[in-house]
Amino acid sequence: MENMFKRSILGAAVATAAMASMSVSAYEIGQNNDFSVEVYGVAAISIVNYDGDKTDKATGAKTDTYTGYDYENESRIGFRAGKEMFENVEVFMQVESGYVGEDGTGATLGNRDTFIGLGGDWGKVRFGRMLTPMYEVIDWPYANPGLGASWDWGGDVKFNRDRHGDMARYDSPAFGDFTFNLATGRGDKAVDGNNFYGGAAHYRLADMVTFHAAFETETDRKVEDAKDATDGSWSYNPDGTQKEWTAPSDAVAAQYADTFGYLVGFEASLPAGFGLAGAWKSGESDVKGGAKSEQDSYVIIGQYWNGPWGVKVGYTENFESEVAGVKQDDEDSVVSGQLMYVHNGFVPYLRVAQRDIKDDKAQTETFVVRVGIEYGF
Repeated sequence: MENMFKRSILGAAVATAAMASMSVSAYEIGQNNDFSVEVYGVAAISIVNYDGDKTDKATGAKTDTYTGYDYENESRIGFRAGKEMFENVEVFMQVESGYVGEDGTGATLGNRDTFIGLGGDWGKVRFGRMLTPMYEVIDWPYANPGLGASWDWGGDVKFNRDRHGDMARYDSPAFGDFTFNLATGRGDKAVDGNNFYGGAAHYRLADMVTFHAAFETETDRKVEDAKDATDGSWSYNPDGTQKEWTAPSDAVAAQYADTFGYLVGFEASLPAGFGLAGAWKSGESDVKGGAKSEQDSYVIIGQYWNGPWGVKVGYTENFESEVAGVKQDDEDSVVSGQLMYVHNGFVPYLRVAQRDIKDDKAQTETFVVRVGIEYGF
């Protein structure tokens, strides 16, 4: 739903009141103008139950983890505005809040895509905080339904950003069935030489299949903070007797890496309401003065729609990462299914997923059930 505003109603009311009281000066909040302003957002909440256990790799001991239910409020709001500055040059901006979450602390304006840009029939260029071209494809169409714990952010080798500030991004117009995106920016502005570059290309074939390809590379990304030297120390039992000795350690310098990752994938609209999508991504992180880490992942998603009813199933897997060519026994996977119903803009849904996530110390298996509703405006 689009809303057109003249800024500011409150300012006009204050000015009118001041004139009516014969004040010698009138005060106006904001300025009347002819910018087009849109308020948009998503109302989204779900109740989710986690039932899982963690197995210690060294001892084989199992413990319950992530057990219980939670309400997850992903509602958010945003504002867009734009106006033609010159012929074929429009100035536009966007400010979007984060998810409401538990207590609103993450819902600050500017938490999600927030930028100012220029656009025309030559494309658009934006500056600010937004998705990188590669992560935009990772997140959609390949993370839904509920595959993000492995596909989006569960990898053990970090080779791409997601939503990030200090970025300049160009999005091309359509050249027939082909479009592309380019971006560059600072990774950590406190680190000299930490810059990233990325791009994506999209080609639609015969109105049935869209192919995606993306890459991202970064120099001098900090992968581990510096650590100060420590003295040796004892820990103690409740009765005051010595329990365990921690040896002293030398200071450790921060570690930096050059990273590179890529993705290739497709999404296809098939007859009779069926659809299929899949992607492969791979990346590496080469620590300066250290070892190179590598990891591959893939995802496959199928869906079926019959009128307002939709079913979506997906599977993703991170293969074992390798450090200096040695496998790390840290593969993980998620299998998920979702039933949806669309009516008058509302989307109630039921999602179930099985997560099998490994790290260097433990394997965590979690069964997830989520029931929610979303409405975009």
